[in-house]
Amino acid sequence: MRKTIIATALSAMLATGFAAAPAMAHDNDRYPGNNRAEAAYLTPARNAEIRRDIWQLDNRIARAQRNRAISPREAQGLRRDVQNLKFAYNRSANRGLSAGEYRHLERKVSQIQYRLQVDRRDRDGRRG
Repeated sequence: MRKTIIATALSAMLATGFAAAPAMAHDNDRYPGNNRAEAAYLTPARNAEIRRDIWQLDNRIARAQRNRAISPREAQGLRRDVQNLKFAYNRSANRGLSAGEYRHLERKVSQIQYRLQVDRRDRDGRRG
């Protein structure tokens, strides 16, 4: 008698344990709405990093102009490039940045940073 009660209780515990396991796994799903196709876009860290890079680039241009390391004309061209970068970021970041969009924007940031370095060193007051 005792063995049947223990066996029944044990089987009931195991049955509820196995039934609860898939429900628990479903609650901890990493992808909202079970949409794994958009998982690459769910990275707010990428958005924050690009925004920070653009902000720093804008500040570097302003500082270089204030210190007269670049001319106002050079600063104007670099600011125009940064403005175009901001527009591209705003277009891309609407739903989150994919890995490709992130690489593209990072490449643009690097190009503008390189142009700023070149303009600082040339001392001729002209773009290019």
